[in-house]
Amino acid sequence: MRKEDLMMKFRKNQNKEKQIPKEKKPRVYYKVNPHKKVVIALWVLLGLSFSFAIFKHFTAIDTHTIHETTIIEKEYVDTHHVENFVENFAKVYYSWEQSDKSIDNRMESLKGYLTDELQALNVDTVRKDIPVSSSVRGFQIWTVEPTGDNEFNVTYSVDQLITEGENTKTVHSAYIV
Repeated sequence: MRKEDLMMKFRKNQNKEKQIPKEKKPRVYYKVNPHKKVVIALWVLLGLSFSFAIFKHFTAIDTHTIHETTIIEKEYVDTHHVENFVENFAKVYYSWEQSDKSIDNRMESLKGYLTDELQALNVDTVRKDIPVSSSVRGFQIWTVEPTGDNEFNVTYSVDQLITEGENTKTVHSAYIV
């Protein structure tokens, strides 16, 4: 063999020995987070809702819940006397016969219910020269409403049997006193 060939082999072997295997560095991979957009959107939503809560807090109308109990006592007013007064008045006012004595008795009885001015106005309602008589067939009080101290509005209805000569008819009327 030649000397040169030996040298060459030697150098090749020498080069192999000198070569130290390099350590492989781990490759760095950059991982893209697929949830990154969702997380950012949720943080933005949280920030907006918190901002809205602060805005509502400072612009809220000042309302406080007050827990008070109010006791309402109903006051019952005895209207029995008022009802009796109106019923007796209606029986006298809407009943008369076609005779002088009956009309005079009616006018005398109405003095307890009407003032002098109202009696003067009432003189022409029932006259002796008109042949009409009336009697109360039914009476009903619908409402009694207090309007002040010892003052009441009474709504009532009267069924009258009106006789004019030989003709008779029933009239149902409602009034407020």
